[in-house]
Amino acid sequence: MKKVFFILSAIVLISCAKVNLQTSQPLKVDINMRVDVYQHVAKDVESIQDQIYGSTPKQINAILMMSEAYAQEYSSDVTAAIERRKTRIEAIEKYFSKGYVGENKDAYLQFIGKENILTDLKNTIESTIAEENADRSTIYKAIAQKNGVDVSETSKVFFDDDYKRAPSGYWFEVYEGGRYTWKQK
Repeated sequence: MKKVFFILSAIVLISCAKVNLQTSQPLKVDINMRVDVYQHVAKDVESIQDQIYGSTPKQINAILMMSEAYAQEYSSDVTAAIERRKTRIEAIEKYFSKGYVGENKDAYLQFIGKENILTDLKNTIESTIAEENADRSTIYKAIAQKNGVDVSETSKVFFDDDYKRAPSGYWFEVYEGGRYTWKQK
């Protein structure tokens, strides 16, 4: 019995291979955890945009006709900014459709209008843009803070959503050919 045990032990020791895990270059492990955060930001953005532009509620259960629920808790500043944006959306859409206004890469409005526009109209448009951008800034900062991300990440999600919702003919600052340029959708 001792002989068998000795032979088996010798076989096990001989058959064990040594594995060297050492490398000349350090190993890089790239784990991207931003997907979950992005999804939360996107849900917040969609919720706010639906409040401003309107939307039909999504259905979770068609049999029970239950609407999708996503709890939102915004400060009074954010709620007020959303309400102000809702009241000026008609004017902004008119300025977009006439080509006076575009949305830049940071999801803020920018005057891109014509040279021969009346001074009073230009001042009205620029005033509306300033008010809209101030409210957008309030909303972007709140969503970024709520989700623990940078404001630039939040504004990118807003830009993507605005671009998706916009009709053809609206102007956007898009990345093309290695630089940002103004293009009509």
